[in-house]
Amino acid sequence: MNASPNLIAYGFRSAERFKPLAVREPSAVYNARPKKPARILIVADDSETRCGLIGELKTLGLDPLPVADSQAALNAIDIEAPDVILMALEGPDEAVYQAVLRLGVANLARHAYIPLVAVVGPDGENWRRALDSRLDGVLQTPLRSEELYATLARWLNLPPPAGLAPDEPLPSRWRRACIDVDIQEYERALARQDTSSMAHFAHRAKGAALVLHADRAAELADRLELAARGYAPLAPADIQRTLSVLKEAIARHFE
Repeated sequence: MNASPNLIAYGFRSAERFKPLAVREPSAVYNARPKKPARILIVADDSETRCGLIGELKTLGLDPLPVADSQAALNAIDIEAPDVILMALEGPDEAVYQAVLRLGVANLARHAYIPLVAVVGPDGENWRRALDSRLDGVLQTPLRSEELYATLARWLNLPPPAGLAPDEPLPSRWRRACIDVDIQEYERALARQDTSSMAHFAHRAKGAALVLHADRAAELADRLELAARGYAPLAPADIQRTLSVLKEAIARHFE
C-alpha cells in the first residue's frame, strides 16, 4: 500500500525540524574545563610547603584543600572525599609514617580508594622507601609543574595548563614529563620486585612513547613489559641495561 502524501510531507517536515540538532563537532568540547575542578587534599605541616602546592594546583585549574596534619585530613575526607591526596613527607619523623597509615586505613574503611601521592624532600627519602608500597606516586622537591600535571593526570581528566589553548599540544617538557614519571614508577616497582606494577608502568611508558612517536623508546618499554609479564624474561642485569638504554632513547628523542 502506498503511503499517503500527508505522511510523506510530515516526514520531510520532521527532518527539517531536527536538522539543527546534528551532532556537534567533538573538537568543540575536547579538553574543555570541567565545571567543577578536581579537589586535591594537601597535607603539609610546613606553611611554606602548603602555599607552594596551593599555587601549583591553582595554576593547573584545580581546587586545593590545604590541611596541616593527618587528623585534619581525616576530618576533611569525612566531609567530602577528595579526588587525590598530596602529602608532604617533611622529615624523618614517626608521625609521617603514622599519618600515611591513618589515611590508608581510612581508605579501607570507606571502601573507596583515594590516590595518595607523596611530595618528598631530601629529609623524607628514608620514609619514602619505608612507605613505598602504600604510595600511589612520588614527586621530588623542588616540584616541577609538568611532573605534577603528569602524575595527577593518571587519575584526573585534567584541563590544559593555564595559558594553553584547548587544542594546543603540550610543550615539549610537559610531554616528556608524562613518560619520565612512568619510568620513575617502573623503577620504584622494580626496586620492590612488584612485577604487576612493573608491567603496568612499562605499558604506560610504551603508550606514551608511541604517542610521542619515539619508536625506539616504545620498543624498549615493550621489552620491559613483556619481561614483567613473563612472556620474554630478562635477567636482572639485562633489565637494568634495557632501562638505561630506554632512558637514553627518551633523552635523544627530546634533544
